[in-house]
Amino acid sequence: MKQSQIKTSTNNGKSHSKLSKLINAVVGIWIFTCILAAILVIVPAASPATGAQVADLLRTVVGPQPVAVLESLSFKMQDKLHEYLFVASGDKPQISLANTTSVSLVRPTSTTTPSQKSSIAQHLIIPPNIAKTATPIPSSDAVGAPPQIGWQAYGPTVNGTPLMAQAMIMLNPGKSYAGTALVRMDLSQLQLHVMAGTLEPAHPSGIGKAIPSLGVIPPENYNNLIAAFNGGFKGIHGQFGMMLNGITLLQPIDGLATVAMYQDGSVRIGAWGSDILPSPDMVAFRQNCPPLIEAGQLNPALFYDNRRAWGYSQNSDVTWRTGAGISQDGRYLIYAVSNGTTVQDLANALQMAGAYNAMQLDINEFYTHFVTYQPSTSQSSGLAAERLLSQMTDTPSLYLTPYLRDFFYLTLRQ
Repeated sequence: MKQSQIKTSTNNGKSHSKLSKLINAVVGIWIFTCILAAILVIVPAASPATGAQVADLLRTVVGPQPVAVLESLSFKMQDKLHEYLFVASGDKPQISLANTTSVSLVRPTSTTTPSQKSSIAQHLIIPPNIAKTATPIPSSDAVGAPPQIGWQAYGPTVNGTPLMAQAMIMLNPGKSYAGTALVRMDLSQLQLHVMAGTLEPAHPSGIGKAIPSLGVIPPENYNNLIAAFNGGFKGIHGQFGMMLNGITLLQPIDGLATVAMYQDGSVRIGAWGSDILPSPDMVAFRQNCPPLIEAGQLNPALFYDNRRAWGYSQNSDVTWRTGAGISQDGRYLIYAVSNGTTVQDLANALQMAGAYNAMQLDINEFYTHFVTYQPSTSQSSGLAAERLLSQMTDTPSLYLTPYLRDFFYLTLRQ
């Protein structure tokens, strides 16, 4: 054999070897990706808590963006699994309200002693030169007010008057296993608060001196406590601004959707820098992603499938999502949670429920919570949290014992 032929044969062998290694590497990466995606399907289905921990662990190892790609694939696989289970179960939806009854309460009179009031006041940080008297919101009916989408009285009532209403709607005929539960809260009767978690968002180590009840609902609110629900994404995933009791934990970012609470008890939701501006009477705010609804209109960006707008997942990814909106007159705060929805469907549900401005909160099953509180002799606090959905994690001590992430809670207005 000629020397040139030997060299050609050798080169061909090397080329085939390199190609073979490349193919093996691609196949290996594909197999590894499929295994990870399968883990993100099977583990969350078997244990939402473990699934959330696995996803967080992967984010710390490979970063949030690669995990987002895996999660998108995982969401699609979970969606197909849920559709299969829906058919196999005889077309049984995989979401259901846990309780459709109301508990009648009598508005309590204050039994707080002057010394107790002084102690409570020390825990509150109120901006200077602000009137401390609340401006009443006209009374309204949480069940009978429009829009009518099958509202039913939900949770505690005061002197026979419903404070909240709930409804379940199905928006996507192609996802018959999924639904969106809605809760409408009457802010003429209720006061919204926000609390930072023990870890999220990140905060200075000495913040506990200014906020002694970090991660839990303050015990002085127990007598008037009505309900609570989840907050938004971790600060590390977007540095979403937050202020609590006048203390800024993370600086606000222009353009992000913000729920703001004021000294007079009013609540606003809108984009920071345009709808909501810094003001001396603002006592708290929480940001999370761009707005879903602004001035009654859906955000046009909802119709473009991009990442990092409403989380690293794509807008069209179907997963558990939560959101909050407010009516145009500011009377009703609206919470939405779905076991399988896109960002656009979540916005549509909030708009249908009467939200004039709205924002997304947290996503993924383990982080979605809405609970009401009832007296309980089995809990050291004397209260127990009752979940909105049967599929939500059943944790009677939720937000009554230290919690890692931020949340909202509601009390009777004084």
